[in-house]
Amino acid sequence: GLYFTERVSDGDLLFAVPHSAVMSVEAAFADPRLGTGLAALSESDGDRAALAGFVASKLLASDARSPYLATLPARSAVDPQHMLWWGRDEVSLLEGTGAHRECLRLREEVDEVAVTLSGDTLQSDVGRCGQQAVDEAVRAAYVSILSRAFTIDAGGAGVGAGAPALIPLLDTMQHSA
Repeated sequence: GLYFTERVSDGDLLFAVPHSAVMSVEAAFADPRLGTGLAALSESDGDRAALAGFVASKLLASDARSPYLATLPARSAVDPQHMLWWGRDEVSLLEGTGAHRECLRLREEVDEVAVTLSGDTLQSDVGRCGQQAVDEAVRAAYVSILSRAFTIDAGGAGVGAGAPALIPLLDTMQHSA
């Protein structure tokens, strides 16, 4: 969470995040290695899938954003906190609810996007890191996007209003831990 030790007035600038630090669909499309493939993925599967591919690629590589990436949620064997990391037993506890249907839909989406990315845009990462690492990076990217992304009006070529983006620092302000 966020709290202040001094009075804050309307219009006060609290902090600024450089545009280059934002992980956005616009940045994904501009990436020289991934941009074309992620733009095609966005057309077929949506901006969330394209951003997940971009984030997954950065999770798999040493990247200038590594300090930020280290703050994103990671799978814990002891306490998997997101339904994308749950096993079948945990998911089955939701049976008969709308949450169960949504959980299954999201898990299917992630699996399908991972297959698409592995066969195309992230194929070199599969060769370098292995299929399991790529699948896990895509899943971790989705967890981060689902739990931390904001929608922004990027205004870039091929990017519409309401595109998801991960904004360092701002994304942690909605969490208490």
